[in-house]
Amino acid sequence: MDALLAILEREAEAEVERLRADGHSRAAAVASQAADHLARQREETLGRREQEGRAALERAVVDARRAARGRVLVARETLLGKLFDALRASLPAIIDTAAYRAALPAVFARTVTFAGDQAAIVHCAPALAPSLRSLIKGHEGLSARADPALADGFRIVTTDGALEVDGTLGGRAERLRPRLALEGLAALGLRA
Repeated sequence: MDALLAILEREAEAEVERLRADGHSRAAAVASQAADHLARQREETLGRREQEGRAALERAVVDARRAARGRVLVARETLLGKLFDALRASLPAIIDTAAYRAALPAVFARTVTFAGDQAAIVHCAPALAPSLRSLIKGHEGLSARADPALADGFRIVTTDGALEVDGTLGGRAERLRPRLALEGLAALGLRA
C-alpha cells in the first residue's frame, strides 16, 4: 500500500506540475495577448492623436494664413482709400488745366448723347460755366447752371429728373476705381 500511495503521490505531483506548467503557459499566452492588445490600442490611440494633431495644425495654419491675408487686405484697402482721397482732393485743380479744357468738348459731346433730345440742365463747376455755355449753343433744350457744390466737372440732369449723367472727374474716377486700384498697387510694387 505504501508503494501504491507513493505511485499515487508521484502521479499527483506530476499532474500538479503538468497543471502548473499548463497554467503558466496559459497565463503567458494571456499576458502576451494582453500585451499585443495594449500595443495595438497604444498604436491606434497614438495614430488617432497624431491625425488629430496634424488636422489641428493644418487648421491653425489655414486660420493664420486667412488672418494674415485679411490684415493684408485691410492694409491694402486703407492704402487705396488714402490714394483715392488724395486723388479726389486733386481733381478740382485738374479742371483748370489746358489738357482738361482741350478734352472738354469731346467729353461733353459724348456725355450729352445720353440725354438724347430731352430737355436737360448742365450743372457744372463755376469755373466751367463759360466753356459749357458755349458748348451747349446749338443743343436745343439744354441750359448751363453753375453749381458751387460741383468742383470737378459737370452733370447733365434731364428736367424731369429721370436721367442724370455724371461727367465729373470724381464720377469717372469711381467708375475706373478697379483699374486705377490695380495700376496704383502695381506702381507701388504691390500685388493685387
